[in-house]
Amino acid sequence: MSVDVADAPTATTVWRPGRPVDVRATLGPLIRGGGDPTHRIAADSTFWRCCRTPVGRASLALRVRSGEVHATAWGDGAEWAVSSVPDLLGARDDVTSFAPAHPLVERVHRAHPGLRIPRTGLVMDSLVPTVLEQKVTGMEARRAWRTLVYRFGATAPGPAPRGMRVPPDARVWARIPSWDWHRAGVDSRRSATIVRAASAAARLEEAAS
Repeated sequence: MSVDVADAPTATTVWRPGRPVDVRATLGPLIRGGGDPTHRIAADSTFWRCCRTPVGRASLALRVRSGEVHATAWGDGAEWAVSSVPDLLGARDDVTSFAPAHPLVERVHRAHPGLRIPRTGLVMDSLVPTVLEQKVTGMEARRAWRTLVYRFGATAPGPAPRGMRVPPDARVWARIPSWDWHRAGVDSRRSATIVRAASAAARLEEAAS
């Protein structure tokens, strides 16, 4: 069987966390609605994430097998993406020092032992959709995110599910015309905030380290 070079994985890793990790629950907060073109949960439970790393586009596929997280990535940012998997899935969480005082928090903690706090290492990746979510309904924010990523994002590398996209880079965010912001339902205050952030993206990204 022949394999298309574009579909061949460029980086893989297996992470053994040594404790429960619920990938869907941990990364669920990163998904901006069911139509988010940057995240997808496939029928076989593979969690797909498309992102723009400091070294280029990446499509990341995460599968859990017997307590191990199998990660495969494609694109120029593949190596960066797989190396970030432990942080992405909460490896820095110190559960030994977590002592919830409220009974409800304690019950939730016990009921969801695999829930972690993700660390993407990508500031603009989280900042842009967060700005879009300010002072509007969730439906409006998700629509704006989908519209802008489909219009200005890039094709996801590798065999990512059809329709998946990589978010625009800072230079593209900064140059989106006012009428395209308007078409996406984004008012001038939110669009101006994103444009200002994009102009200082290099400095903002330093916050991740």
